[in-house]
Amino acid sequence: MAYIPSGKDEIEFLKSYDGSKYKNPGFAADTALFAVGEDAISILLIKRGNYPYKNRWALPGGFVDIDEDIAAAADRELREETGLSGLYLEQVFTWGRPGRDPRYRCITSSHVAVADAALLKPVAGDDAAETGLFAMEDYTVTEKDGMTEIGYTLRGSIVMRPVVAYPSGRIQHIRAVQSDELAFDHAESIAYSYEYLKKRVREGYLDIALSDEAVKERARRLILKE
Repeated sequence: MAYIPSGKDEIEFLKSYDGSKYKNPGFAADTALFAVGEDAISILLIKRGNYPYKNRWALPGGFVDIDEDIAAAADRELREETGLSGLYLEQVFTWGRPGRDPRYRCITSSHVAVADAALLKPVAGDDAAETGLFAMEDYTVTEKDGMTEIGYTLRGSIVMRPVVAYPSGRIQHIRAVQSDELAFDHAESIAYSYEYLKKRVREGYLDIALSDEAVKERARRLILKE
């Protein structure tokens, strides 16, 4: 429903409001799509075809249009870069650390999705030079001296071993220790998304995201290691 001003004073205020007095950051949306295989969980990545981070691997995503819903933008970017669409997306976190994008100030809303790997046939498009499913292996969470460290292996066309860390209990302060060949802050975003996914699986997320009962059970076992 469109907003209705309270009266003439508010109408005049809105007409004269100068939004240009604030600098406008870029706003983007991306998706961590986790694919449920027979014996592993994989994540869908794209190889960037343009600068910055050209030829580095990244989550599929891009800029939100001025008149576009954020979730719709995440779905559109996933479709444009990988050919996949219609998945259930949940917003995970907002990444806004200054300097995270070398071009200019950019804020990104990250999303998570789950799909049956057997049904995925991604095709690179738009800014993506290539797509790839990378198996998540050796996912370890360790605690030491008040810090939580997460290390994991992404095994696909290349092997990457990112490491991230944060003060224990404060995952929103997550930072990369080692990004390997991942672009931007996607080493952090992948780990954050996976931790979010584990929590949501315990809350019944798979009943919303997947329809096949056998795939649901396999996803639960592989994600929760139960």
